Amino acid sequence: MDFLSYLPTLNLPLVAVLIGTALVGSHLFGLLAPDLCMMVARDFPRSRIWSTVLLSISTVWVVGMTATMDLGEFSPMREKIIIATVAGAVLLWKFVPEFLSSRSVGFLLLLSAQPVLEATFLQNGLLHLALALLAYVWVLTGLFLVGMPYLHRDLIGWICREKWRWSLACWLGVIYGLLLLTDGARLEILS
Repeated sequence: MDFLSYLPTLNLPLVAVLIGTALVGSHLFGLLAPDLCMMVARDFPRSRIWSTVLLSISTVWVVGMTATMDLGEFSPMREKIIIATVAGAVLLWKFVPEFLSSRSVGFLLLLSAQPVLEATFLQNGLLHLALALLAYVWVLTGLFLVGMPYLHRDLIGWICREKWRWSLACWLGVIYGLLLLTDGARLEILS
């Protein structure tokens, strides 16, 4: 039994509405309070609080998946894998504090891509492509954030250096979120 099987089934329109709402809400907040958001964004990669929260969420997610999914020939080692996951997270938090927030966002992006791709499986249309594209961008971004988190700091610094870059990034997020939100709502109403 898979960890995500305890959650309600996520269909394509629901996933689109949820992600679209999150994108529109967060990016509108970035447009309405740019100075506050840019200050938080600059401090984020080295934030100990954010690293603790996000690493904890990632660890719970991985432990939940490991405890409930079929591990095949590794099933007899399930308890050891869970212990190693928790121990690895604690050691990572203790001995690798540099850019741990960025790495933890990378972990979450990698984990989040799976349910999105599962919702797009055997679907067609613009919404399918938009969500699949977003999930694969999350995967690539997650790999870079885990392996080279200093790039996250550099990108944030570059975007925050000019107000128009920040506004452009926020507007792109709002537009993409509106695309997902409207198309997801349209499909939900039609079904």
